[in-house]
Order: sequence, then C-alpha cells, then structure tokens
Amino acid sequence: MSTAKDYGSCQIFVRGTGRQLLAELVAVTLGAQADDRYTVRAGQMLFDTRPNPDAGLAGDFIGWPLKIEAEADEHGPSLVKPVSRLLAAAWGCGYDAVAACDLEDELPDSGGLPRYR
Repeated sequence: MSTAKDYGSCQIFVRGTGRQLLAELVAVTLGAQADDRYTVRAGQMLFDTRPNPDAGLAGDFIGWPLKIEAEADEHGPSLVKPVSRLLAAAWGCGYDAVAACDLEDELPDSGGLPRYR
C-alpha cells in the first residue's frame, strides 16, 4: 500500500544559537524579508522560528530548544530546496539542525539525523 508524502510542512529542530539569530539566518538564506521578527514568507512558503515547547524533554533532537516550522501553500515538493538550503546554512554556521518531515529522504544527509547518531 502506497501513501503519498506530505510536502506541505516540515519542522527543523535547532540548537546552538538564539531565536533572533536563527530567524535572521532564515531570512538571509531564503532571500526574503521577515513579516515580523521571527516569521519569513518566501513565495508560497512560510517559515516560523519559535521556541520548541518540548525543549529539554527528550535527549535527542526533539528536545532541542528551537524549531523552524515550514509550511507550503501549494502542493508538491516546493519545500525541498528551501529546507535543504536552511539545513546547509545552519550546519555551515556550526548549529545542530535536523529536519523531521515526510521529505527527509530528499534532503541532504537524510535531513541531518545521521549526523547525530
């Protein structure tokens, strides 16, 4: 039985930086302006940098202090490239970052989880 991938959303869990710096990294990486201090709209996609309500509750990436919630208004793999760019930018800055979504297998380093095993 085949199930369709959900390309409409993706969460990127991050540690090693603060919320404001992470939001600025999102804006610069995507070449977009922030709607407010922590929300960036790039075309039909929205990237919201927020504290992780589950921070500290788990020993793995699910418990990291920040997350970027990415959503796409359109169907199809539109989030793959921007999420890939955000992961690469976070890693390039020395931040830990792991994506959790249906499109992990299409992202660099399988969304980043193999980096932290």
